[in-house]
Amino acid sequence: MSENNRLMLWRLSLIFGALALAEASVRLGWISSFFLAAPSRAATVLWSELWNGRALLLTAITLYEIAAALTISTLFGLLAGFLLWRYRLIGTSYEMPLAALFSSPVILAYPVFLVTFGRTSAAVIALSSIFGLIPIIINTKGAFQNVNPILLEVGASMNLSGKQMFRHIMLPAVAPTIFGGFRLALTYILKSVLGLEYVAQVGGVGMWLSDAAFRFEVEEVYAGLGGTVLLSIVFLYLINGAQTLMRR
Repeated sequence: MSENNRLMLWRLSLIFGALALAEASVRLGWISSFFLAAPSRAATVLWSELWNGRALLLTAITLYEIAAALTISTLFGLLAGFLLWRYRLIGTSYEMPLAALFSSPVILAYPVFLVTFGRTSAAVIALSSIFGLIPIIINTKGAFQNVNPILLEVGASMNLSGKQMFRHIMLPAVAPTIFGGFRLALTYILKSVLGLEYVAQVGGVGMWLSDAAFRFEVEEVYAGLGGTVLLSIVFLYLINGAQTLMRR
């Protein structure tokens, strides 16, 4: 058995072991079902909501908001990160403000976005885009800034043009770091979208979780949480797949 297969086996064992422990704890009364739903019951509720179409509609809203925020963050983040690297003085000037903004609680500005865009998906997308924008800018700038000079010398020795140097030398060198920024951006966007949906009641899975919590439907809450975890796994799998294609 290869090392990757062993690692996958260990991960699955830990996940299913934790689920089995949670199931037994609830079934045997060690933990009250008021605080923790049995995984089997949560899975049943999730399947039921998917079957009747309600969860699919709410998931579609959340997916649309995540995809829109990630697209905006990627387009503007790549451009801004490249320009900050290209013009070193500007990049150095804005490095500290970007780091400070990245560590600040931007989520607290959600009332401003609600007033500006109304209680619509536009408010969620606009604020969530900021969360994804900053890590992409920082990672893109850092990726171009830290390209190994030896690689550039090799390209120059082969008389590569500027476009060839960018395509065959720089892009493969910066891709891992930039995709790391994508993963960070996706994580923050996912949390921002679900959090804003939960707080502002703007549709989507977050509003579903909020309604279920308000009605003390514990199994429904855990079903929604399980759905969000699955969404995260799918998005990260797609980003990793895109990174693999980029390397080829």
